[in-house]
This record gives sequence, structure tokens and C-alpha cells, in this order.
Amino acid sequence: MPQEAPGAARVRVECLDQASRTMVRGVAPTLPAVAILVLILGDSVPLANRLAWASATCLANGLNLVAGWSYGRRRAAGEVVVRWPLGMTAAILEAFAWSSAAIIALPSDDHVELRAIYLLFMCAVSSTNLVGAAALRSYFYAFQIPLMGVVALAFAFDGDQTTRLIGFAVPLYFATITMLYHEVNQKFVSEISLKYHNEDLLTSVSAANAQLTDLVMRDALTGLANRTALSDLLEAAVARSRRDRSVIGLLYVDLDRFKNVNDSLGHHAGDALLVEVASRVKRCLRAHDVLARLGGDEFVVLVDRLGDSYEAYLVAERIRSLFTDPFEVRGRHVYVTPSIGVATNLHAGDGATQLLSHADAAQYRAKESGRNRVEVFDIEFRSALARRIEDECAVVEALAAGEIVPYFQPQVDLLSGRIVGAEALARWEHPERGVLGAPHFIPLAEETGLIAQIDETIIMHSVRARLVLDELGAPPEFRIWCNVSPRQFARVAPVERLARFLEKSGCDARGIGIEITETAVFADMESAARELANARRLGIAIALDDFGTGHSSLTMLQHLPIDEVKIDQSFVRDLGVDATDTAIVRHVAALAADLGVRVVAEGVQSPSQATMLATFGCNRAQGFLWAPAVPLADLAAMVARTANPAAVGQPNSLP
Repeated sequence: MPQEAPGAARVRVECLDQASRTMVRGVAPTLPAVAILVLILGDSVPLANRLAWASATCLANGLNLVAGWSYGRRRAAGEVVVRWPLGMTAAILEAFAWSSAAIIALPSDDHVELRAIYLLFMCAVSSTNLVGAAALRSYFYAFQIPLMGVVALAFAFDGDQTTRLIGFAVPLYFATITMLYHEVNQKFVSEISLKYHNEDLLTSVSAANAQLTDLVMRDALTGLANRTALSDLLEAAVARSRRDRSVIGLLYVDLDRFKNVNDSLGHHAGDALLVEVASRVKRCLRAHDVLARLGGDEFVVLVDRLGDSYEAYLVAERIRSLFTDPFEVRGRHVYVTPSIGVATNLHAGDGATQLLSHADAAQYRAKESGRNRVEVFDIEFRSALARRIEDECAVVEALAAGEIVPYFQPQVDLLSGRIVGAEALARWEHPERGVLGAPHFIPLAEETGLIAQIDETIIMHSVRARLVLDELGAPPEFRIWCNVSPRQFARVAPVERLARFLEKSGCDARGIGIEITETAVFADMESAARELANARRLGIAIALDDFGTGHSSLTMLQHLPIDEVKIDQSFVRDLGVDATDTAIVRHVAALAADLGVRVVAEGVQSPSQATMLATFGCNRAQGFLWAPAVPLADLAAMVARTANPAAVGQPNSLP
């Protein structure tokens, strides 16, 4: 590999290259010039003198060829040549060879015209060197001084007056050509310097661009390819596989319960774990396989040149086996498992985007199937995925068309029998299938992220419904309770959004309550406590939904400003039949009474359940005993009806 010359040395090397090329090229016209001059001199000069001069000149030019050839070999071998003594020697010898004619090959004094012709030849040779040595002053002077100096001296001391006069013209010519040379030399060296400066600048810009590109295409934490790089590589792999009819596989790797690591050990530990995972997985891959990090705890492995889809499955299983041993994270052993989705390009028409989508879908199925497993995308799954996409589009269209609206399930005071509130539940008023309950679309909405829009839609409709009930004479303490999903609660300031809508609509915050689950707040209890405290200050009540079904329900009561707890219907269903469920309900009611928290029972279906709940001290209840979730008009009629003392305590009293 050629050596890289530093700074000014590169300029000198370029100058030497140029001088070497000129010396070699100059040999061709020199030989005819020597022959012509010998013929011009003719018999006026003895043959021996002419031959001696011609031989000396030809030998000097031969040395030029040897010097140029040796220099060329050194440069071809990659050597950086900054000094070239042989070239300097050849230039000096050629100059003396040409100027020696003034001493040994010129005729007697009566042939002044031949001296003038000879001087013209010298000027021609001198000007040729001017161009050839334009880059190197030392070579210019090494040639010009011997050439012009010998001729000037020889003519100056000649007996003929005309010859002496011609000799005096030589220094004038030398001075003129020297000034001209300095101009040429300055421009030539400047151009070479500018050339290398531009090359250096271009190299620096290219290096900076390469570094910037690398930063754009690399994940900052792990150093792996990022989503952008993976997209490019995957597109290229798909195109190549179509040409070669080869199989490529895409493995979508998602760490199970990675959030628990972040929550328990901190984000720095989570980042360290991701780096360790990336390092371990990369070591088990082939050199041409690609490991990329899409973000968070999601990795993708691109494997190509496979025989069939089963090979991709084997790679996925090999990766899964890497997680058997714990990871060393900040001096602690951390166990984590992967859910891996596998997709290949064996299905006709599968492009890069579809391949990634299929691998992601297979990974999601691995999660649903129990985690720590490998799932392969297949034709049957493709159909299911297509249906899921259609359902997702249908939900989006339903939101846009205003088909998803709240239905209200009344909450009844167990002592007075009056309706004192209602829970807003999302319903889909499907134009063909009728009214659909939450199980038909809420799980899909939670998977796709549409749940946030649904929550916001239901809350806005509920606030408007509360204003309608206010106009119909509902008491100020009548609350409509709105569910806030974990995804919605994790967004920035959900209570602040609700507060702005309340202010804009003019609805009293005391007429609205929000229901949260343990899942919604467990990830960040401190932030949740602040958020809920803000809601309480506004007058919004807080209910803890599905109480008793989570792992830390008591912790919620200890740290959060809760107004009421809702006993899950799974405990109410067998109330009075199952001793365990009965005991749980009784103790929850007692605990809530001690803490000054109201208790609401869900899923009440029989009068005996209602009676027993009242006996336990449960304040309120909701369920089919009184009514399912109903439209606003039906709720308004029920509120008006229960205002009649004669109707108090009547179950399922729909108008």
C-alpha cells in the first residue's frame, strides 16, 4: 500500500514526479536536435569534435532515461521520494554536455552565424527545461547555470568581437528567463498546494460524512444497526433474494417484562442489560448476519442465505437458549427471557415492510402464548393478521364516525336505593351488528394504541352528559365515572387535559370521577400520586377499580388519594356461596370503613347479594340487578324515576 507523505513533502513528491516525466519525455526531441546541429556545423568543425560532443549529449540523455526509469520504479512500488540525487546529476551532466559544444565543437572566428544558431539551440533547450523544472528551483538552477554559464564564458573570452557581444546577451537572457521561471514556479507550486489542500478538505468532509452517516445508522447505546440501517439492509437483502431465489429470515426479539428491570433496578441497569443482551446475541451470529436494535428492548436479526424457514427457526431457538444463563448487570445477576417472532420471504410478494410486520406479529403471538418462546409466521397467521388489520381500520372509522359512545351503568346507594352516579362504559353502535360491548373492540384498541382516543372520546361525551343531567335536575353530588386506561394514564398530564375540557365546557369537576387500575399507576407510583392529588384539588373523585385482583392493592390505598374502591365482580359473583369470596368482600368493606374510603360492588345480580353487601357496610353497587349500561336518555329517565320515593329500591327499573 502506498505510503502517505505529510504536508509539504507531498508537494515536493508531485514536483519530482513532474520533473521526472519531463526529463524522460525530453529525450525524444533531443536526439534529432543533436543530429540537426551536427549537420549544420558540417565540415566547419572537425569530425572528431562533432562526434565527441554528440556522444556526450547522447550519453547524458541516456542517463536521463535511466534516472527516470529508476524513479518510476520506486514510485510504482509505493515509495515516497522526496530526494532524487540521480535526477539532479543527470540534469547537470546534460547541461554540461550541451554547453561543451561552445568549447570543443564550434568553428573558428569566421563562422559567427554558426555560433548564433548554436545559441538559438541553447535557448530552446533552456526553455524546455524551464517548463520541465517548473516545480523545482534546484533542478532549474542545476541545469541553467552550467548551460548558460559555460556558453557565456566561452563566448566572452573568444577573440571575435561579435561573439563576445553575443556572449554578453547570455546573462541578460538568463536573468529574463529566471524571472519568468519564478512566476511559473510560484503558480505551479500554488496549484499543487491548492490541489492537496482541496484533497485534504475533501477527505476530511468525507470522513465527517462517514462518521455522521455512521451515527445516523447506529444505535447510540449498543452500537448496533438502528431502524434506518435495518430498513436499508433489509431492502437490499429482499432484492438480492429475489434475484438469487434464496431464503432470508427475520427474527423479531422482544425481552419479556423488561420494564420490571427498569422499575426495580433503574434505567441505567436497564441500559446495561440491553448492552449485554446485544453482545451475547451478536456472538452467536454469523459474520454476515445483521443484529439491529429498533428501540427500547426490541431487537431484530436478519439472517440470509438460508435453505428453508426451519433454519431461521433454529437460529431463533439458539438465540432463545442464550437467555438461560443470567446476565451480569452492575454486579447483580439478572434473568430475562425473550419472545421471538420469525418470518421468512417464502410467501410471494413479501417485501421488506411486510417481512418486518410479519415478524413483529409473530413476536406478539409469542408474547400472548406465554412468553419465552419462538413463533413462526405462517399462512394461517397471515389471514388472522389481515382480519386484525381490518378490525383496526374499522375501529378507526368508528371513532371518526362517532359510533363509539358511552353507555352508562347506574350506581345505586344500597341504603336509599337512589341512583347516585353512573359508570361510563364504551359501546360501539355498529350500523350492522348493533351495539357491541367492550370485549369486541377494547382489547384490540389497547394493542394498537387506539385506547387513548377511545378514552378521550368517552370522557368528552361523559362531561357533556353530566351537563345534560344537570339541566334535568340531577343533584350536584351525582358523578359520572370515567375509566382511564394504563396507556392513557401514562401520557403526559391526563388530568390536566381533563381539567381543560371541564373548564372549557363549564362542567363542575365534582360531577366527574375517574377510575384507575393498579396497572395504570404501578409503573410510577410517585408521579401517579401527584397526578391524582391534582385531580382531587380540582374536585374530581378517584376510584380504584378491580380492587383485590392486583398484587399491590393495599399499597395503592396506602400511597394514593383514593375516594372509593370497587370490589371486582369476580368476588361478588359467588357472594354467599363461596366462603372465601364472602370473607374477602366482608374484610374489604371493613378495611375501607376504617380508612374512610367508600366501597362500590360491581356485578350485583340478585337482591340477596345486595342485602348481604349492605350488611357488610358496602355503600354502593352496580350490576344487572338494577340495569346494564344504557344510553344517556335511559339514564336520565332512571334518575328522574328514582327521585320518586315510591320507586326507591325497585330493581331493574328501566322506564
